[in-house]
Amino acid sequence: MKIYRNSARSVIVLLMALLLVNAFAAGQATAADPRSPHAVAPSQAPARLVIRRIPNLGFNVIVRLWIDGQPVAALGYGHSYQGVLTPGRHVLAVLATPRSRSPIPWEMPLNAQSGQTYVFTAQGGPSGDLVLASGF
Repeated sequence: MKIYRNSARSVIVLLMALLLVNAFAAGQATAADPRSPHAVAPSQAPARLVIRRIPNLGFNVIVRLWIDGQPVAALGYGHSYQGVLTPGRHVLAVLATPRSRSPIPWEMPLNAQSGQTYVFTAQGGPSGDLVLASGF
């Protein structure tokens, strides 16, 4: 009876090892297949977006960030946002809370190019509203 039990364990271990190797090989083949639905063509690579919050806005001021009308981040003192954008036209909007001069977010259009990195700094603008300045 012991011989049968050891043989059954050996077969089970062997089957598990084969399944693992097969799953690994299938995953490698899918990742290497350029027609895979998860593969991204170089011309359609996402753009990177970085939004920094300038420190002199104040310790208790939160910068709210929207992309295409959807809220994506609330940046507190010393924080920044890093994300990706699909290539194409987008609208970035920011609003300082709780004490904003205007209850309407400041907006700017952005035509994101594939593979590019866009860096903006949330800071006070000439009219006193919060704006996104490029660079910095």
